[in-house]
Amino acid sequence: MSYGALAVPTRRHLLDTLRAQRRPMDLRELAAITGLHANTVRFHLEVLTRAGFVAREQASRTGPGRPAALYRNTSPGTSGGGYQLLVEILAERLTEADAEGLAEQAGQKWLDTSAPSTPPADADPLGTATTRSVALFTELGFAPTPETATSGTRIELHACPFIDEARRHPDVVCGVHRGLLRGVAEAVAPGGLTTSLTPFARPGVCLAEISR
Repeated sequence: MSYGALAVPTRRHLLDTLRAQRRPMDLRELAAITGLHANTVRFHLEVLTRAGFVAREQASRTGPGRPAALYRNTSPGTSGGGYQLLVEILAERLTEADAEGLAEQAGQKWLDTSAPSTPPADADPLGTATTRSVALFTELGFAPTPETATSGTRIELHACPFIDEARRHPDVVCGVHRGLLRGVAEAVAPGGLTTSLTPFARPGVCLAEISR
């Protein structure tokens, strides 16, 4: 589970290190920067990878032997209350006619520049997009719960941390989250997945959907 992956300070430290460096890193580099044993780093990276916060890729071959595994963060992280305040300030001042469209574009653009990552060629696009979406919305504070649906995946988003702003400015706040969801899907499979986000599908719950 995504919450469990972030429950250990060591894993949060590794994730923060990857974000700060803004490039793929191997075990040796991460061990040197964090002061952790390489085996400890490997274990925690595997947990973060399974939870969707980190992606593993192979380095380019430069000589004999198997190329080193590189790790890259796939979730941009948030600044908690600072992000919530920013949403409120922008929402109150965004007066353009296409506020929802602009907000969605902003959410997708933020994700594109914050956590770029191409999944392995043999990865299942729907499964990868679901895992990464759950990781992203976990960090945003939504307590997401995914379930398999007939056409793809449904993710219930609980405990919206921006509920007050969303009620006052649903076109902006929900538009940003819709853009984030679409950005995850486009990063995994450009043009291959469709997404939707229904605000307040039922009391206290928004519904994100990803389908092939």
